[in-house]
Amino acid sequence: MSNTQAPTPIKKEDYPTIKETKDDSINSYVAFDLETTGLYPSNDSIIEIGAIKVIDGNIVESDEMYFQEFVRPYRKQISAQVQEITGITPADVEDARQMWEVIPDFMEFVGDLPLLGFNSIFFDCKFLERAGRYSHIYINNPCFDVINYANQFKKGFGIKKRRCSLKDMSDALGIVNPRAHRALADAITTAKVYQGLKAL
Repeated sequence: MSNTQAPTPIKKEDYPTIKETKDDSINSYVAFDLETTGLYPSNDSIIEIGAIKVIDGNIVESDEMYFQEFVRPYRKQISAQVQEITGITPADVEDARQMWEVIPDFMEFVGDLPLLGFNSIFFDCKFLERAGRYSHIYINNPCFDVINYANQFKKGFGIKKRRCSLKDMSDALGIVNPRAHRALADAITTAKVYQGLKAL
């Protein structure tokens, strides 16, 4: 059973922002994605973490290279809209661990590798920072945001949106995402999109 007693978090002003890296030469990293109860890191909660470890550009879809875990939302419920989008139900997270219990294991999985996500700097990383505050773990890994990298290529694919989506880029590259809006599938797709763009 999850520990529902929340630890006292590190104050927001005392917790460092996860730094963005724009080094598009990275080939070893952890691609990650979060599913959440909503769009606001200060109020909403993580409900799933998914990640894949990529070494030297090799995306190996095997258990030892994956991290996937439901997270019990803190002081939030999963709305009907989020259930419809993600397929994650209250029953899925009822016995899950809290964010402050999961993040230490996730960061052990990440180790010293950079993080890589899609729209991660303004979304996923903010949720990670909050979880880090509650976990008393400082996340010093830089994060590469594939959305900024992908935006350089969008005109070549005929994408006219100001900010392209993961679906836009995966469709453009012919990459099939088997379970969109689920953390592990989105993390794997993000890695494939990044490697696909690097190969152009």
